[in-house]
Amino acid sequence: MRFTAVKLRRLERHLLQIEVAKRAAVACSRLSAIENGDVEARPDELQRIAAALDIPAQQLQRVYAR
Repeated sequence: MRFTAVKLRRLERHLLQIEVAKRAAVACSRLSAIENGDVEARPDELQRIAAALDIPAQQLQRVYAR
């Protein structure tokens, strides 16, 4: 299974996708697509998602595999 950094960080913080989506002002379906690697987050989305996860945006630029 492949995890993007966004999904990995969200799961580490025990947050639901809907919680992060609301905090980041991103549609839940868009966040899901970003987490699944179907689309790339735009720079402004990446900044908002990072803020919602309370981490630097640089931590979301890598892809992790499990």
